[in-house]
Amino acid sequence: MIYGKNGSGKSTLLKILGAIENYQGNVYFNGQMLPKVGCHKATLYRRKNVSFIFQDYGLIKEATIKANLELGVAYSKLKHREKINKMQAALAEVGLNYSLKTKVAVLSGGEQQRVAIARALLKPGELILADDPTGSLDLENRSLVFSLLQKLKEKGKTIIMVSHDPYFEQVCDHIVKL
Repeated sequence: MIYGKNGSGKSTLLKILGAIENYQGNVYFNGQMLPKVGCHKATLYRRKNVSFIFQDYGLIKEATIKANLELGVAYSKLKHREKINKMQAALAEVGLNYSLKTKVAVLSGGEQQRVAIARALLKPGELILADDPTGSLDLENRSLVFSLLQKLKEKGKTIIMVSHDPYFEQVCDHIVKL
């Protein structure tokens, strides 16, 4: 977990690790130097390795849940029905029971955040960059999301999370203060 005062660079660090913000110097992930933002290798790196849970959700509000979740399975070789099944399973994992045809705009902030988390679950990459993933959630759903992140960690995923929630200071493996 990364924590610090507003403006200390927490979100910027996640964006650099996700190859979506320019930086000076070199950054390494799994022994490989990250590609610079804007090049084709950066796109491939993100597609293959990184799932984002953005603080502002990063959803297309006018679109359906399905359209937003399809971004997580867009490059998989699954058949259409398998993709639908995976999307429905991801929604269930985050405690949502909506039709995939539901518009994101009608969901509460906490529900939108869980759709964003479901999208991240669908990507195959081993790195999850989570910018305050429980900021809009009540205590029950915060626990659900944290439990889900723990399961992903146990499956070998690396999770780098920014949070202001003191609960996470007690349960995360490593804490970095900026």
